[in-house]
Parts: sequence; C-alpha cells; structure tokens
Amino acid sequence: MGAHRYRHIPLLILGLCWLSVVARARTFVYVANYNNSTISVYAEHGKGNLVAVQSMPTPGGPESIIADPLGYVITADSLAHAVSAYHVNPADGRLARAAVHLQGPRTNPFSVTASPGGHDIYVANSGDSTVSIYRVRRAPDTLIPDGRVHEAPGATPYSVAFTPNGRYAYVANFGNDTIAMYRRAPGQAALIPLGVFHEPPGDGPYGLAVGPDGRFLYVADFRANVLLVLAIGAHGRLTLKDRVTEPFDHHPDSLVIDPSGRYLFVANTSANDISIFRINQADGRITHVGHVPTGGYPFSLTLDTAARFVFAVNYGSSTISRYRLDRNSGLLTAIGTTAEASYADPYGITAFTTPAPAARPTPGTADSHPGSAGDRRRAAP
Repeated sequence: MGAHRYRHIPLLILGLCWLSVVARARTFVYVANYNNSTISVYAEHGKGNLVAVQSMPTPGGPESIIADPLGYVITADSLAHAVSAYHVNPADGRLARAAVHLQGPRTNPFSVTASPGGHDIYVANSGDSTVSIYRVRRAPDTLIPDGRVHEAPGATPYSVAFTPNGRYAYVANFGNDTIAMYRRAPGQAALIPLGVFHEPPGDGPYGLAVGPDGRFLYVADFRANVLLVLAIGAHGRLTLKDRVTEPFDHHPDSLVIDPSGRYLFVANTSANDISIFRINQADGRITHVGHVPTGGYPFSLTLDTAARFVFAVNYGSSTISRYRLDRNSGLLTAIGTTAEASYADPYGITAFTTPAPAARPTPGTADSHPGSAGDRRRAAP
C-alpha cells in the first residue's frame, strides 16, 4: 500500500524539474543620425511599433550602422573619420561604448559591413578610396585594425557586400563606376583582388545586396536610375545578367533582400518611395510588383530578423517609416511613422534580435531542456 501511495511522486518531481521561464527574443532598432551625431535606440513591440529607449552620442556624423552578430552595434562616423563599437544590453537594447578608432583625416567612412558571422568588419572610406578592415574581439579591445585595401584613386567606395559563405566580397565604387571583386581565404580577414567589373560611365553604383543562395549580386546605380543583376561565378567573378531601369529621378540607394530570397526592396531617394521586386529563383532576374510611399529622402532600409517588418529611415523628414511584410506576396503595408528629433537627419538603420533565453530549469535539476540552448537567432547586416 505504501508503494502505491507514493508511486506518482517521481513523476511530479520530474515535471517540476522541467519547469522553465519562457521568454521571447526581443528586437531592437538602431538609427544613425548624421546631423545631431546620435544613435536612436528603439524597442520593437510585437506589431512593428517602435518605443524610444535611448539616444546615444557618437563621435560625429554617423552615416552607416550595423548590428554585428557578436552583440555589438558599429557605426561609420564620417565627420569624425572614425569607427565606433557599442555593447548591446540584451535586456533592453541600450548601448554602452566599447571602442572608437580614429582612422585619420580625409577618410570619411561612408559605410560599415560585417562579414558573415560578424568576426570581421569592413569600412568603405569614400574620402581616401580605401576599405579598412577590423577584427572583432570581446576583450581587451573590441575593434582590432587589420589592414586596408586601396581602391583606384577617385574610386569613392560607398558599400561592401559578402556572399553568405563569406568567401567573396564586392565593393561599390561610386566615383569610377566599378565593382571591385575580392576573395577571402578561410579564417582570414584580408581581401585578395580578383579584378574589377566595369559599369557604363555615369552609373554611380551605390548599394549592394547578395541573395541568400549566393548566386547573384544586386546593385543600385544611383545616378543612372538603374538596378543591375550580376551573376556570381564559380570563382567569385561577376557577369551581367540583367539591367533594369527605374523611373527617371528615382535615385535608388539602399537594397534589402528578404531571407527567402524571393523579394528585393529598393529605397528610392528622390522618389520618396520603396520599390518592390520579385526575384526569379531560377535566373535571378527581377520583376516590379509594386511600391509604397515613404517620408522624405529614404536613405536606408532594414528587415527585422523574423522578416515581419521593413523599416526605412527618411533623411529629409527625420522619420522612420514602418511596414508589415506579406511573405507570400512580398507586398508592404504601411503601419505607421516614428518621428526622430528635428533635423536629426537619419542616414542608416539596422535591427538586432537578442537570442531567446534558454529554458531555465528549477533548482535541483541536473540538465536543461534538450535543444533550448540552440534556439538562438541574431539579426544580420
């Protein structure tokens, strides 16, 4: 009778051992404000709504911002000729400055890009036509300089993009209408030249994006109002696949591809809108399917990690336009506008999703819930 009375107690104890606190991953949005030299920090509250958390001062004139997968926010500070790194507090998204590297006069860093995995940082310096390379380390110094790549004089590099495997890199040279091609050795940050893809004079390559399958590079040609589809060959070299003309004076700049690789979103600075294109999965070609209005002069786009929302920063109106993404059609539905400080002049935007906390067993357990520690996602630049 005694054994029958207590036979359910082990099951009860086992059940208590697996009790855990379930917490959702949190998404934060960071905006680089060029004119007032700050980073605006926002928490995303489930439906694309942004709640202000912090205004973080920067060394001066941040033009580009990324959320590094290793847990940092990094800016290219054009007016200060510097690159800055900030720790992200995963609880509330707040930033704490980790490092500032002065690059020297006349570098004018225009954009910052992280390699896949976030271990290496590449800064396109429009002032002296170089690309600075940094290694990311947690201590004692967050950003460790690791050389530079020199583009042609007057090349004016504006952006850098990588294939998803990190093997190949591409630099958009706005000044001389070229795309420089590079490869990286495994485990190395250095860029090894592969040659140059020449565009027609006057194209003005600006923004770059590589599809998630690594087969095609998309280029926004600001001056020519053109989008290029370039096939990435077996050895990383580029060939022209398609050339799509946007309406006159659209001036496309920022490109974002959704994680499925089916849709391309293009910020058109002078048209004050976002163009939406469907990507042919077989040959990479793009077909226009719609557009949505933004605020004045949209300069940068970002997606949240789960590809639920698209955010655009509007330099001319100091606002953030917010959209819900229909992943079946690629269409965007406007869900509101968030006002920045007057004359903040936002140039860059990025989203960062903290990893969901692993299930935490109650005291006395011998092991955590199987698989919980692996359910972690971070935002990609």
